[in-house]
Amino acid sequence: MKTIILKFSGPLQSWGINSNFETRDTARHPTKSAVIGMIASALGYRRDEEEKISKLNQLSFGVRVEQQGTLLRDFHIARSTKQSYVTNRYYLQDAVFLVMISHQDSKYIETIEKALKHPVFPLYMGRRSAPVNSDFFVDCIEADLCSIIKSYPWQASKWYMKRNQNKNKIILDAFVDVNLINDFSQPIYTKDEVLSFDIRNRRHGFRAVKAIGIELLIQEQKEETYEETKHDIFQWLGGK
Repeated sequence: MKTIILKFSGPLQSWGINSNFETRDTARHPTKSAVIGMIASALGYRRDEEEKISKLNQLSFGVRVEQQGTLLRDFHIARSTKQSYVTNRYYLQDAVFLVMISHQDSKYIETIEKALKHPVFPLYMGRRSAPVNSDFFVDCIEADLCSIIKSYPWQASKWYMKRNQNKNKIILDAFVDVNLINDFSQPIYTKDEVLSFDIRNRRHGFRAVKAIGIELLIQEQKEETYEETKHDIFQWLGGK
């Protein structure tokens, strides 16, 4: 089994799950339907190619919250000839997530890997105003999703890690497909299964998710050092 690891760490992200009309909300972490949409775009699928898109639902999915970020509300005033109204759009700012997708068919994962590295259509973190970060593709590893999500090194920003430098471990939230965890506790049901991306009949169904806590040891963060400057810039200004 192969697992693709993606990192979403752009300044703004938005993962709408209940958006409608004037309110465009965001989930607090990337949704499976959004990542499936991203993969479909990378593969060059059209919105009405439902059979191809439906197959992507078979991918195993997990997301780990490396850095929670904060909620940002942006608003726009839209005007027509008859009235004006305000639209509210929500984003996550300064958040970092690791997303993992896997499948029993390694060749299928390799096809997706190639597409993500060389996408047919541009890739966004939920909205066109939030393109993926340049290092969003992390790796493709020969291992199962759960073992990776439980052991992969912490990927938060250095300044965020520094806040926890006095601790020797951290607990990160993770959300995975229910069938990946041998746990009989009640799952979370979220309206996040893609039924259709057709713009005239966009539909989503419910899928079961398990929330787990991942405990990781915090590696010692070395202070950044800088080499001594070997030249005097002021000599070019005529100084003595």
